Amino acid sequence: MREIRLNKKQFSIFNDYDQFQIFTDEDGFANYDDLDAEFDKIFQKFDIVIVNEDDYIYGEKNGKRELIMPNAYEAFSIALEVLNDEN
Repeated sequence: MREIRLNKKQFSIFNDYDQFQIFTDEDGFANYDDLDAEFDKIFQKFDIVIVNEDDYIYGEKNGKRELIMPNAYEAFSIALEVLNDEN
């Protein structure tokens, strides 16, 4: 299965304005005061963020993966676009 690995800068572009609602409460409302601080927390917990072609978003640290979000609509396509825009 193909996957894309995103560093902190790439992840912040990928999840622009929390478009995948990773940092929301169960009702879909913002659960943060500072979005940049939430990105910092993700990268304190994980070394890298991985998006696979099934649109699942994982965090990885020391080779161990933790699911951040399943079925994130068009996540793989958007991650691919972020990588292509960098080149």
